[in-house]
Amino acid sequence: MGSGKALGIAMKLVKGISLFIIALGLFTIGCFLGFEGHDFFYPGVNRKEINESEEKMPVSVREENIISADTSFVVIEVNLDDQSERAEEIPVPPYYMGMDREAFETQLQSFDRSPSLQELQKGFQGSEIRSFSGGRVELCKFYQKQKDDREEYYYLAIQENKVVVYRADGKTVYMETDIPAQDLPTDVLQELIQKRVVNTEEDLYDFLESYSS
Repeated sequence: MGSGKALGIAMKLVKGISLFIIALGLFTIGCFLGFEGHDFFYPGVNRKEINESEEKMPVSVREENIISADTSFVVIEVNLDDQSERAEEIPVPPYYMGMDREAFETQLQSFDRSPSLQELQKGFQGSEIRSFSGGRVELCKFYQKQKDDREEYYYLAIQENKVVVYRADGKTVYMETDIPAQDLPTDVLQELIQKRVVNTEEDLYDFLESYSS
């Protein structure tokens, strides 16, 4: 009687263990179908998500290297006489908005070729980029005081649709020409509209001879 009861308890215990093992096996299969099975039945889904994220990354990097209204724009004035520097953060000039480094360098080269009268009076010598990113731009401008024995320079400008030459003060007319504005190349015309600097009299006459009829 006692042995039969013990046997029954043992059978129930074995049955319970078997059910637990079966349940554990089903759970493991379910996990497999949920993860590995997903790739088996839906191949390429996760790969597509990865590819999309990889494609988005370069766009983000490019956006970080564009000048925007949020860019910290610092102008550093360098005195070439004593190598002193004066830095000032200013609002981003509107004409620099949306530029990457290459476009920004091109704009600076144009400015260096034809600086404003105000810049020349300060002794402007040229500019360069010290650092460039979407978060911060550092622009160096180099200045040197003009010496009294410096050779006189001239301005080429447009007046009444013709080329006219001014002296260094930017007001006194040195020479009026018969060169029509419409005969000039577009890039040259744009420079003369903003007043183009000519450093020597020789360079001045070379220009006039090039565009005289």
